[in-house]
Amino acid sequence: MTPLLPPSDPPPLFQGLLVEPEEARSILRPQKDERYGFGFALSPYRGCGHGCRYCYVRDYPNALHQPGDWGGWVAPKLNAPELLWSQRHKLHDARVFMASATDPYQPLERQYRLSRRCLEVLLLCPTTEVIVHTRSPLVLQDLELLKAFGDRLSVGLSIPTDDDTVRQVVEPHAPAIPSRWAAAERLAAAGIAVTIGVAPLLAVHDARAFARRARASGAANAWVGGLRLLQQDPFYKLLADHGWLKVLDPDYKDGIRAAFQEAFPARKRTREAKPKAAPMAVAVLPRQPGLFDRVG
Repeated sequence: MTPLLPPSDPPPLFQGLLVEPEEARSILRPQKDERYGFGFALSPYRGCGHGCRYCYVRDYPNALHQPGDWGGWVAPKLNAPELLWSQRHKLHDARVFMASATDPYQPLERQYRLSRRCLEVLLLCPTTEVIVHTRSPLVLQDLELLKAFGDRLSVGLSIPTDDDTVRQVVEPHAPAIPSRWAAAERLAAAGIAVTIGVAPLLAVHDARAFARRARASGAANAWVGGLRLLQQDPFYKLLADHGWLKVLDPDYKDGIRAAFQEAFPARKRTREAKPKAAPMAVAVLPRQPGLFDRVG
């Protein structure tokens, strides 16, 4: 099977980004998550071109890059779809979270299409639930593929603040907040379950208006998560310089969470037996680069 080969030079969109294609040894990382239960994390890339200044992944062990280099390098896992296909036997009745250590729809996905190719594999695993988490409207390029999963796929959109001027400081290379709202609306209108992830919680201008905006987007639910600082994290000084240290106060987080709980009241759970899934009919999608096609 021929691996995906990158072009010799990155296109202008990625100039200044160090791209280090690699052959991964594994692709599924077992995880135990309080929200989603047992499952696997799936990251088609190492590193992330969004380079959010607070990202906890900066501190992951890395022999080649220092935490301060975060956002300046990305390693596409060229064999990610093939590895996933070879390990699909692990995915029966499992949940897959894509992705925990990178954004699966960071800008480089336009070129490498590794997230799409992994989703194509997961589509052929009919008992596997999939959670895609991103902060990018680039996810819309795979809208028809996402719809083909039916109710076994949901999309989480990270919108940690209602103020794009805050985003410009802490996520300077990530998509603007209005474009994320537009993506949430299109996904929800297409029948895809959307979750708004207010995480990590940043400075918010109007908590109740923020929560109402999330509900108006068509999102099925939302959640609020705190900021996780590294030891001696330079991001602390950035918060102090802008007067945003309140985001570290548990009372502040509780106040934002209360506003979202008001907008998204908890639903009563029923203990009805889950019906057996009918044989899945794989949707015929518009022709795009296939699972193992070469993209250049």
